Amino acid sequence: MIGIVGSAIGIGLGYFIAWYVMNPNGMMGTYFDMPEWKLCLPWFCAVILVGIIAVLTLIGFLSVRKMLEGTAADALRPYTPKKMKPMLIERTKLFHKLSFGTRWNLRDIVRHKSRTAMSLIGIIGCTLLIVGSFGMRDTMNLFLDTYYDGAMKYSSRIYLTENATYAEREKIADKYDGDLSASVSVQANDKTVSFDIYDIEHDLIGFPGDDVDYLKLPDDGALICERLADEFGVEVGDNLTFSPFGSDKDYTVKITGIMRSVSESIAVNSDYAKKVGVPFTFDSVYTKTDKADIPAESSIKSVQSKQMIMDSFETFTDIFNTMIIILVLGALVLGIVVLYNLGVMSYTERYRELATLKVVGFKDKKIGKLLIGQNLWLSVIGVILGIPAGIFTLDYLLKKLASEYEMKMSISIFSILISVVLTVGMSLLVSLMVSRKNKKIDMVESLKGAE
Repeated sequence: MIGIVGSAIGIGLGYFIAWYVMNPNGMMGTYFDMPEWKLCLPWFCAVILVGIIAVLTLIGFLSVRKMLEGTAADALRPYTPKKMKPMLIERTKLFHKLSFGTRWNLRDIVRHKSRTAMSLIGIIGCTLLIVGSFGMRDTMNLFLDTYYDGAMKYSSRIYLTENATYAEREKIADKYDGDLSASVSVQANDKTVSFDIYDIEHDLIGFPGDDVDYLKLPDDGALICERLADEFGVEVGDNLTFSPFGSDKDYTVKITGIMRSVSESIAVNSDYAKKVGVPFTFDSVYTKTDKADIPAESSIKSVQSKQMIMDSFETFTDIFNTMIIILVLGALVLGIVVLYNLGVMSYTERYRELATLKVVGFKDKKIGKLLIGQNLWLSVIGVILGIPAGIFTLDYLLKKLASEYEMKMSISIFSILISVVLTVGMSLLVSLMVSRKNKKIDMVESLKGAE
């Protein structure tokens, strides 16, 4: 029943969030113009929902199966902790020097391995999602800084008409102190890529590298983007052969560097392109002159402002930040639900033990510290395991899913610290919620014999 209700609520929330993002006036309305904005539920989502309900039903059955195998009287008896063999550490002198709370928690962790494992998984999952979310934000910020603040040093890009003469192209570049560029569509290893040629005199275009901040266009070779290098299996020093579309002639360039690019491209300077023999015509000029200061001319087709690109990415960044907030909140809610349920289960299983502690003189505050201490141990272990898991997951997703942009993973110490604070804070909150139940323990009732 809980699975069905939870699935129904989840479908409703999912539909609401999806419609908030995917509608003509929503976040994605800025980027897409579709004839019909209609949300569709993929068939596999229905299969997953049915599977979740089936798994929850199975877990519920397995949880009470042993209890149902006995008589009704057995089912009404209080929970009796299972007997356990002494731990290996109990045979050491160190164990006996530990505080009572530490020894009690160690025994409980070993006795209830499944609950401990589930708590760890919940904390690791929560940490993974939060670290991954903040890591995506840091990665996107690094990407924007690298390309739009570092690589793109120009203010405007002037697109030239096809019938403009070579002299007119040179004149435009000289007039606006610009750098010329050309793009040729070529086929390499049965794949269409962009062969970009630059005549850089004013250092308005940069080429982000992996090991160094920015690469310079070599005089005797070409730069290839990282994902093409991986796909083609080429390294620095290898040769790459390609042919322009509309031509049967092959050309070979030497790879002298690997760059990060926003497109699948190969970059060379104009002198090397002439040396190789690749035919090209400059089709654009990068300049620091603002778009408003560039009047219309017969040789100018259009002018693109860098600020327009930045504005569009600003909108995208707002959407991105909203999704990160949703992921972080979802991770915290998921962690609270999982840990609270496990905490209540732990409280129920140890009800008689807690009552015994109260009988022998332990105060509610002291018992609460015992429970909080165990959760803190698990939280620290979960965070230690969750941080590298989150970093690994983020790196994996960037490599597998970033087909459009080559992003270098980045996650700041501040983001990791925030992730730790949120996860541990969430665990402490759940611990406090559960520990407050100690005041409701009925010592007389709980310590009655199991007649």
